[in-house]
Amino acid sequence: MKRVMFIVGAGVGFVLGARAGRARYEQIKSAAIRASESAPAQSAYRLAQRGSDLASDQLARLSGKVSESSREFPSKVVHTTESLKADLRRRADDARTSLDEARSSAKEWVDQTKERSLEIQAQNVLAVGDMRNEALADLTDDEDAMVDEGRADERNLRE
Repeated sequence: MKRVMFIVGAGVGFVLGARAGRARYEQIKSAAIRASESAPAQSAYRLAQRGSDLASDQLARLSGKVSESSREFPSKVVHTTESLKADLRRRADDARTSLDEARSSAKEWVDQTKERSLEIQAQNVLAVGDMRNEALADLTDDEDAMVDEGRADERNLRE
């Protein structure tokens, strides 16, 4: 449908242009030339040219920056990755060292506690042994009033 409309429009334009003739064409052409050579048109042309030049320069600079950045990007990524990897290794080593120190400190504390516990147990065993010896000594004492030398207990049981 759009093609048909375009062809119809082009045909109408051709017919009208052909009817106007060569004189009208020359008249339109000279008006267009005068308009393009006028001061406002020239000023607008120069302004458009400066804008175009400025845009070209900016595009070239931007293109250079993008190109430069795209060349630097992989090395920045590699550098950042290497830096992060080194930092992680350092932190892992620090953590390992701290863990080893904590493990060593805990083992030392356990060993000391165990040794103290054994010492206390040995002292308790000796103290109990001393108390036993004292109790036995009290039982075997010849001056003990509880000892029935005359066998009074047996006599009392017989009666």
